[in-house]
Amino acid sequence: MSRSFADPQVLGSNHIAWHVRPMVVTVLLLLAVASAALAQTPADVPTVVLKAARDSEQAPHGQGNVYAPCVLRDGSTYRMWYGGQGRDGHDRIHYAESSDGESWVAHGVALEDRLANHVNDPAVVKVAGTYYMYYTRTERDVVDRIDVAVSEDGQTWEPKGAVLTPGPQGSWDSLSVGRPAVLYEEGVFKLWYDGRKDFPPGTPVQGVPLSPTSRRSVGYATSKDGLRFTRPSADPVFGNDAGAVDVQRVGRRLVMVYESREGTRLALSPDGTTWVDRGTVIKQSGTPIDAFGHVTPYLLVDPDGVARRLYVGAAAATTWDRNSIALFKSGRDQAGGLLDRWLRD
Repeated sequence: MSRSFADPQVLGSNHIAWHVRPMVVTVLLLLAVASAALAQTPADVPTVVLKAARDSEQAPHGQGNVYAPCVLRDGSTYRMWYGGQGRDGHDRIHYAESSDGESWVAHGVALEDRLANHVNDPAVVKVAGTYYMYYTRTERDVVDRIDVAVSEDGQTWEPKGAVLTPGPQGSWDSLSVGRPAVLYEEGVFKLWYDGRKDFPPGTPVQGVPLSPTSRRSVGYATSKDGLRFTRPSADPVFGNDAGAVDVQRVGRRLVMVYESREGTRLALSPDGTTWVDRGTVIKQSGTPIDAFGHVTPYLLVDPDGVARRLYVGAAAATTWDRNSIALFKSGRDQAGGLLDRWLRD
């Protein structure tokens, strides 16, 4: 299920909860969200750009669960790969296209693995005409690894197997690694991921270490060919229980966005290995769209090097299993980017 376990309420990459909060808490939270919505400006409220539309996206509860978007601007076409949870409970990677990055046409399942429990969290880069998709593969329960598939057209994929597996016994990522973010710069594939050595008590998984202090960290690995990755260091590059990260270059700095129940969080780095956390930068909108946080955010950088769009899995339920894909963007009268005020020196 490729989940990051942001807290004990969250299970697997499809964000099924194994412990549901009392109904009264949910009702009170929704009332608070509705009140907060009155104070929002239009620029603060995301637009839902993709909802579940087929059985492979409807989730067992039938209300839909799509998230983990990865968006590339490929010539005049915007391409999106994203995760969808099916009625059978399994996650698959789907594909959609758009002419403007806002109105999307879904084309169905792009990648599934009938031998795995789940595949999800795609990160796609295009190098010399070939698309490389890095994704979380969960063979059993919620214990993850990172695989890669390649494609000539971005729609038909050939899996190439694992590129990153859990670290050695006793290491910080010895149990599970997943939710990759990938850049290709100066002939090097650079991969960031979240990992952990144990799960919180109550996690529905057997035969693995459990700890009340279990937290995620972010690791880093590199490759020359996109198929064989090595970790330059045995230590994580970022902590803060960060998970489901996306990393992009904006100007001369690397920008990391990551999920939380409060909204999208941000960290900055000059080199990809030393990060400074900037906290929550795009908050919940105060509307039911993302009432319970932002899941698996993705920052789209325009050809001019400015980041004007943030796609998120908008969590409409405390269980994080009723998500839609929503878009925050700079206003039409803004020349700068969505995160400019946090990127100033």
